Order: sequence, then structure tokens, then C-alpha cells
Amino acid sequence: MPDGYLVELKDSVFRETPLTEDEFDRQIEFPSESNAEKWVADQNRLHSEMGELTLHTAHPYDKSDVDAYVVFQPRGGWVPDS
Repeated sequence: MPDGYLVELKDSVFRETPLTEDEFDRQIEFPSESNAEKWVADQNRLHSEMGELTLHTAHPYDKSDVDAYVVFQPRGGWVPDS
């Protein structure tokens, strides 16, 4: 299990924003939750006209190693995600 704060970027991030899997791995390990929150805030400043990236803590029964998920919410509603 990672020592830091592991975040997984969901499909909507790559599908609905200019962020690509060439730039970012599907999972990013941050030193802390606050670093992950800062990264999300920084990305939102760059893409705010499209919608908002949001950081969601993984459910306690989530079997993965991730601590949180980043999803994209476009202006006007949610995008179905996988």
C-alpha cells in the first residue's frame, strides 16, 4: 500500500477535459490529502470554463488501494463515469 495519498483519475477527467493519460497516470500519489486538494484546485483554475474537477474520498468498503477519486462535473450536470 502506498505511503502517500493515492488518487485515481476517473474516465470523465480524460474524456471531458484537455487532461490526457499521456500527461497524467490514471493514479497519482500525493504526499498528503492537502497536496491532492491543491492539485485539483490548480487544475480547476486552468479548466474552470468547462466545469469542475472534484475530489471524492473512497468509500470505506472500497477494495482498491486508492484514498480518493477525481471526477469531472461539467457545467449543468454530472457525466456518467466508470
